[in-house]
Amino acid sequence: MVSEVSADTQSALLLAASLGKRSAEGPLPLTLAEYRELVEALFAEGVRPRDLLGPDASAIASALVLRFPEKFRQRITGDRIGRLLDRGGKLALALSRWTSAGIWVASRADEHYPSRYKKKLGRSSPPIVFGVGPAALLDGGGLAVVGSRKPDESSEKYTMHVGKWAASAKIQIVSGAARGVDEGTMLSCITAGGTAIGVVAESLLTLSTRRNFREAILAGRLTLISSFDPDAGFTVPNAMARNRWIYALSDRALVVACSQGRGGTWAGAIEAIKHGEPVFVRIGNPERPGNEALLEHGALPAPDDLQKLWEVNLPSIPQTRKTQPEMLQLSPMPQQSDLYALVAPAILLILKVPMNAKQFAAQAGLTKSQADAWLKRLILEGRIEKIGTTYHLLAAETLRREQPSLF
Repeated sequence: MVSEVSADTQSALLLAASLGKRSAEGPLPLTLAEYRELVEALFAEGVRPRDLLGPDASAIASALVLRFPEKFRQRITGDRIGRLLDRGGKLALALSRWTSAGIWVASRADEHYPSRYKKKLGRSSPPIVFGVGPAALLDGGGLAVVGSRKPDESSEKYTMHVGKWAASAKIQIVSGAARGVDEGTMLSCITAGGTAIGVVAESLLTLSTRRNFREAILAGRLTLISSFDPDAGFTVPNAMARNRWIYALSDRALVVACSQGRGGTWAGAIEAIKHGEPVFVRIGNPERPGNEALLEHGALPAPDDLQKLWEVNLPSIPQTRKTQPEMLQLSPMPQQSDLYALVAPAILLILKVPMNAKQFAAQAGLTKSQADAWLKRLILEGRIEKIGTTYHLLAAETLRREQPSLF
């Protein structure tokens, strides 16, 4: 069943997610650096993102701006924060679209947000994670396998070998889900009975519906995640940004094929080495001289016996799952009751301003009959009231509850 989106996560989505295609006059969502500054200010003020959804939002936003460093104060204005938070209608539509495709969402304040992101990336961890598949896999660690989208024949065979070995060793594969080395390793591991995580840099909505991925997701053996809008297509900056997230979810990494001094695989490996990640590289392939070049930057030669990757003396590694995942009772299309549970919090954001059913339907992008049905349900749940023809948010309505740390 689709779980209700927490108030902190609603706030994070409104502030940092594009929520579909942005209009020319629409406010720019906060960048990772800007959101980090916002969270620092929230912490200093003793409030949480969800407090920006309440009646004191304007006063809180004004106080936050005063805490920003000067270079951010010109960019993250109270007006920009207010305009971003006023996108409740877009949020309701986006949540409806995502959940219809089986996509869940988590912010740093949620239990199912990857703990490895917080541990390894700290305040640089992405504010939002979108996912399809079991979130439990995200804390299972494993071997990051990366390489070219167009591997040579030797690299391709090696990729299949690594995937099958990982499955037999009960070691999860973490990769980028791109065609070539990434996809080959993931699918060979899954086919052999293992599990995999794909950190994608292109449309999560599109990738999650591909037959080979969808079958693995439904079997509980694959989780695809992204920190970009699920509708967003591939871009080079996104691909470069997600490289570090791949390494953060793994215990160590194996580079199968890269080009010396250029490309995302090379850049990602160099960055990971600089951050102290254990990076191994396949050597002995004359068609990939870039692999040996990584040794000069601190990478380690991958042993022929892959089990020895796990015998190298490195910091302690969390145990990977030893039991086989259960078949998930998932459906590409959730039940209507599940959809309501997901979008109800966003509906309440819209109703911060009293309005009639027709105005509400227009704001939320719903049909009149659907709007009437959900408004009636909110009344029965004691969350809103109807005065004349106008619907009002009850003063007692609150989504506050204890949440995990934002950091």
